[in-house]
Amino acid sequence: MAEMILQWLMWAIPSGGIGAAIGWLANRKGREARTAKEVHDVYKEMYTDLGDELLKVRKNNDELTERIDMLSTESERTRRALNRLSRAIEAIQLCPHRDSCPVRDRLSLDTGGDAGADRDGGGDGKARQRGRGDKGAVARKGEA
Repeated sequence: MAEMILQWLMWAIPSGGIGAAIGWLANRKGREARTAKEVHDVYKEMYTDLGDELLKVRKNNDELTERIDMLSTESERTRRALNRLSRAIEAIQLCPHRDSCPVRDRLSLDTGGDAGADRDGGGDGKARQRGRGDKGAVARKGEA
């Protein structure tokens, strides 16, 4: 009986069949290892690219944060200057010399926009301011 089973096995599996089965198993293990290595390499490359991109984004974020801080500082300075200007303009109303004040004339606007620069004959307004300032100084000397 054992001899008969052995004959059937020899007929079903020829002499190269066992070697082919062993080769197929070994090739299968190698193919699985190669596939696992390729997948690992793809993931490694993907993570490296992602890390590089994250570093670029972090650098850009730091630069933008620095710019935002600069703009915030500049905005704060501008707001303070505007507040000082507003207080100065409001203080003109309380000034005893407001009727002859050259600054008030320069700050007043008419319908054409900023007409203070063109109202004094096209100059830069310095001669006009000096003239009024000198008259004011003379008037004060006369009062005293």
